[in-house]
Amino acid sequence: MKILQWFQTNKVHLMFYLLGFIVIGLGVNIMKASTLGNGAWDTVTINIRDFMVMNVGLSWVTLGMISFTVSMIIMLVVILYRKKITFLFMLVPIALVALSIDFWDIVIFQDREALTFGFQLLFYIVGIFLLPLGLTLVVKSSFPAFVFDELMLMFVKIFKAKKITFVRLGIELLGITIGAIFGYLTYFHIDGSFGVVDFGSFIFTLSLSPTMTLYFKLLKVKRT
Repeated sequence: MKILQWFQTNKVHLMFYLLGFIVIGLGVNIMKASTLGNGAWDTVTINIRDFMVMNVGLSWVTLGMISFTVSMIIMLVVILYRKKITFLFMLVPIALVALSIDFWDIVIFQDREALTFGFQLLFYIVGIFLLPLGLTLVVKSSFPAFVFDELMLMFVKIFKAKKITFVRLGIELLGITIGAIFGYLTYFHIDGSFGVVDFGSFIFTLSLSPTMTLYFKLLKVKRT
C-alpha cells in the first residue's frame, strides 16, 4: 500500500526521471552515429568498448557494460572519499543509463553510422540538444543524481574551488583525455585517429553548460 502511495505521489517526478534516461541513451547513440564527435565521457565508453572488442577480442562487450563499469569505478572513488555508503543509491541512475544506451544501440541503431555529411551534421546537432535535455529532465525529477555530479562536488571540496564551472570543465576534459588514450591504443595505428574523440567532442563539452542553463530556465528547474 505504501509503495502504491509513493508511486502516486511521485508519478510526475518518476516520469521525468525515466524520460530523462531514455533521452540520454538516444542522445549518446545519435551523436555516435553522426561520427562528428561525442560527449566527453561517452568517448571513454565507446573507445574502451572498441578497445575491448578489437584489441582484447571481447566481442560480447556492450556500450552499456562499459558505461556501467566506468561509472561504478567513479562511484567507488566518491564513496571512498566521502565515506558515506548512501552514495550506493547512485547505482540506480548508473544502471538506467547503461540500459538505455544498450537499448538504443542494440535494438535501434545497431552501430549504424550516418553515411553523408548532411545526415552526420543533422545527427550531431540533434545530439547536442538531446543529451543536455536528458540530463536536465533527470535533475528536474529530484531523484538520485549522476555519479559525475558527485565527482564534481568532490573535486570542488578537494580544490576548494570557487567556481563550479571550471571544475565541471576539468572533469569533461579528463573524460576526453581518457577517451583519447584508448582511442590512440585502438585506432591510431590503423587510421591515425583517436577513435570517436574529435573536434566535435570539444564543441559539445563547451556547449553543454550553456545549453543546460537554457533548459533549466525553460523547464523551470530549481537549482539546489
